[in-house]
Amino acid sequence: MDIETAKQILSDNFNAKENTFTFIMYERSRFPKEEFWMVYDSIECLVKNKVFSRELAEQVSYCYERFLKELIYHCDGGDSHGLAYLPENSDVYIDRLDYIVTAFYRVYDKLLDDSFFELERYG
Repeated sequence: MDIETAKQILSDNFNAKENTFTFIMYERSRFPKEEFWMVYDSIECLVKNKVFSRELAEQVSYCYERFLKELIYHCDGGDSHGLAYLPENSDVYIDRLDYIVTAFYRVYDKLLDDSFFELERYG
């Protein structure tokens, strides 16, 4: 993935454009694995290329926040909100996104090592 594509993916998610990770989770109440990995890969691209800005930080934070909120809402027994297609091992998706977001904020690509994770890429 190139830097401009990565930026566009994050911008589209920040603006909740149709068929993006954030849009699908919020508007369609389902967990989209393919779009999860698009967001993950876009953040990873920025980390590898040491691209960081306040605007990108806001977009990364929004994607992460939206993901966590949707999981929380899904697990709230008093809420009718649920996520279709949520993997039983959703905790490993949290680990993955948490890790890449941390690497983004630290602007440190040495943290990138897939062997740390139970969840294999695109799993």
